[in-house]
Amino acid sequence: MVPYILQLDSSANLSSSVSRYLTEKFAQRWAAGAPDREILRRDLHVEQLPHLPTNALHFTTDTRPHDAQVPSDSAVALQAALVAELSEAEVVVIGAPMYNSSMPSTLKAWLDYVHVIGQTSPAAQGVCPLKGKRVAVVSARATPTGQDPRTDFAVGPFFTILGGFMAMDVEGFVVHSEPPAAEGDFYRPVAEVEAELLECADRWR
Repeated sequence: MVPYILQLDSSANLSSSVSRYLTEKFAQRWAAGAPDREILRRDLHVEQLPHLPTNALHFTTDTRPHDAQVPSDSAVALQAALVAELSEAEVVVIGAPMYNSSMPSTLKAWLDYVHVIGQTSPAAQGVCPLKGKRVAVVSARATPTGQDPRTDFAVGPFFTILGGFMAMDVEGFVVHSEPPAAEGDFYRPVAEVEAELLECADRWR
């Protein structure tokens, strides 16, 4: 199998998205690090995933709650495809713009599909087949928020779910698309974050 980076985009801005710009830069830099590398891109806004039809998909078949509604074959197949994409990727880069103090619901749906108790989690019980897989999460916003990515509204859940529950190696990057509203506001301009991302891609390749 050809090594690939999984690039996930979720911005509703299809023309001038900062997060899309930065995930593309990261993916291209990583792919250029060795011959025969590829980029597998999933655009979660253009091709939106359905929300989980049943809580049964949070669990493997043998660990599901006894009263959970059995998922359809198509829902099971979709989840298997998403988990396989993640599992087989060498590296993952995720665009997670902040919308209303959270990540886009399209991206949250992806998280719900790949966090499967008994298959990809919990690491605390030794279920961690994705342990150490590197993930870069890029969150763009205009407001001066996100000084600590681990507690950030949009980026924090990735440290909890992918990092804590699934034992993946997560790094978060917050970027601001507009100048600070007031002097002293936390502010990370695009050029500065782009340089950090490219350095990270070089380390990971």
